[in-house]
Amino acid sequence: MKDMTGDVAPYFKTEPGPPEIHLEGNRLVMTCLAEGSWPLEFKWMLNSTDITSFSPEYKYTIRSLQPSNIGFYQCVVRNRMGALMQRKAEIQVAYMGNFVESEQRKTVSQGKAAVLNSPAVSCFPQAQVTWFRDGYKIIPSSRV
Repeated sequence: MKDMTGDVAPYFKTEPGPPEIHLEGNRLVMTCLAEGSWPLEFKWMLNSTDITSFSPEYKYTIRSLQPSNIGFYQCVVRNRMGALMQRKAEIQVAYMGNFVESEQRKTVSQGKAAVLNSPAVSCFPQAQVTWFRDGYKIIPSSRV
């Protein structure tokens, strides 16, 4: 949108895509590609709360992703013609915590079933569990 002085309101060249999953500890750089009459100023929001103030910096960098960085990021661009908010970009962080429980010991009579619980582990996405006996992978069957 132009006014009589030839000024152009800010507009985005790209919009965020589907949710992105990044590995814990990795660096993430988000960019806000916008155009319009200069000077343009940018700010970033996480879950609708400001995480930066307006500045000429159109990039937002997280040096080492942590589960606390999960959420919906949004760029806001402004110039003297107005401000515009970008669609939210969902960022998820894949991580694997440590096992919470220690070893389990069960005593059962011969021929009876023993039920072992999967150890609790904090992670995203959901962990896939593989059981081993004496160092060999247990292949699931009607018995196991």
